[in-house]
Amino acid sequence: MEGNRHLSMTVHDNRSITAVNRNGVELTIDLEGEDGFSPLELLLASLGSCGAVDFALLMSKQREPVTPFEVQVDGLKEDNRMQWLGVTYRLEADPDAKKVERARLKTATDLCTVSRTLASGTSVEHVVT
Repeated sequence: MEGNRHLSMTVHDNRSITAVNRNGVELTIDLEGEDGFSPLELLLASLGSCGAVDFALLMSKQREPVTPFEVQVDGLKEDNRMQWLGVTYRLEADPDAKKVERARLKTATDLCTVSRTLASGTSVEHVVT
């Protein structure tokens, strides 16, 4: 399988994984989340960071910068899958409410690739070579 995004991963005997991106940056993944992020925590981090970047960019384009701000990502896992996910932006600034709503909606429905991928139920192939 080849695409336009790629990570290499090495699975170690201690049940940890080292992921390396195209720039050589390494990330430790730990199934228990003790020595690195767990796979599910990485999913939450991907969702939150994707939305945060897009939201901040849109607010800046509307001349209402909101950085720094905090993002909270929550979810409910039942029956080996996430039943729901939520991203909350906690703004320190007090920007125009209409601009905030416009940026929130556009982030969720048009820009955040992670959010749109999860919402559309994109298929995943598992191949052994």
